[in-house]
Amino acid sequence: MKKQFIAPKQHRGGAAGSTTQAVRAGNLILVGGQMSLDEAGNVVGTDIATQARNAFEALKRVLAEAGATMQDVVKHNIYFQCDGDETAVTAFLDEIDRVRLEYFSDPGPTTTETRVGLDREGALILIDAWAVVGEPRERLMPEGHWSWSKSLPFTHGWKVGDMLFIGGQRSLDAQGNVLGLGDIEVQTDHAFRNLDTLLRAGGGDRHSLMRQNTYFRFFGEGRDVTDYWEKMTNVRRRYMSVPSAAGAGLRITGFPNTSELIQVEGIGVLGEDKQRLQPENHWDWSIPNTQFTQGWRIGKWAFIGGQISADNRAKAVGKDMETQTRNVFQFIRNVLAEGGLDESDVAKLYIYYYGPGDWNQIAETRATIDRVQQEFYADPAPAVTAIRVSGFAFEDLLIEIEAFAICRD
Repeated sequence: MKKQFIAPKQHRGGAAGSTTQAVRAGNLILVGGQMSLDEAGNVVGTDIATQARNAFEALKRVLAEAGATMQDVVKHNIYFQCDGDETAVTAFLDEIDRVRLEYFSDPGPTTTETRVGLDREGALILIDAWAVVGEPRERLMPEGHWSWSKSLPFTHGWKVGDMLFIGGQRSLDAQGNVLGLGDIEVQTDHAFRNLDTLLRAGGGDRHSLMRQNTYFRFFGEGRDVTDYWEKMTNVRRRYMSVPSAAGAGLRITGFPNTSELIQVEGIGVLGEDKQRLQPENHWDWSIPNTQFTQGWRIGKWAFIGGQISADNRAKAVGKDMETQTRNVFQFIRNVLAEGGLDESDVAKLYIYYYGPGDWNQIAETRATIDRVQQEFYADPAPAVTAIRVSGFAFEDLLIEIEAFAICRD
């Protein structure tokens, strides 16, 4: 399938490593992360209302260049950086909602909001989106499902053709109250049960899930990181297909509700004609015989799960960002090759990295990632969404990258 690379003139999004702001393939549009930036890439605005409006205007501009509108958005993610307590986070999200309700009407897209780190000093928000133009769609809002604590026009899931777009599933009740306070196992069970419900509502099941991302909050260190992930994952495996969806497991700062410990989102594709992409001599997970999956090729699409710089026992390989980034891009190349694909087929990259230190150190980290990325991806490069996270499933990892590819005709 032919890809159209979208790069509006005098426009800056959020990823320094690519001028591509979106990629359109048929009626599907993948938009890279959008921030409140001027033409030189400098952050504009010091308050969240200003930055949110600028970021949504940037998204609107990119979509227009791709032949779409905000009404065509089926899935969007809000990555936000907010310092402060629960009251501050609530006020911060209220400001974001006031702005985005100017752009989305009922029924709106799916939504996932995660509290992370961004990679420009002063940046408060980054918006990522998937849109579909001119296709019939079915809204997935199961009766008795969890709901938000206030009236919002967003949607739990959309079925568009054979694709299922599922927003962040949470451990909440119908009034938006957190279930399983302080208990990662209970919250994981609720979140994944809700994901299962959405898949069934769209005519699929857990075997239909191609991409499944788990965001979780944990601030431990060392072996405690892996222990916590395994405790959570032993619950997740009750709901995972065998073999599982591809995806990423990301430690983040938090969620809109500060009592939440986990959210899960996904993209499913209906149909049985699919190819599991599972290279030999690849990195592996810490729990033996999990039947987790590195990637799937189905129909026109290929989903490459979050790749990490690890060995076959889930131990990090490489102590510096350059080594780990190069290993990760090589692993992506290996997974693509299993499906007869290469970097030229990739339409979108999600780059999650650990970037501590001051802003000069963060800039150096991003420059390293960008430099290595350019070794693997020639112009026009994929659209990119890049955020800083608190960590990953295993200790000593510095970066995780997932990819979405458009299969050739």
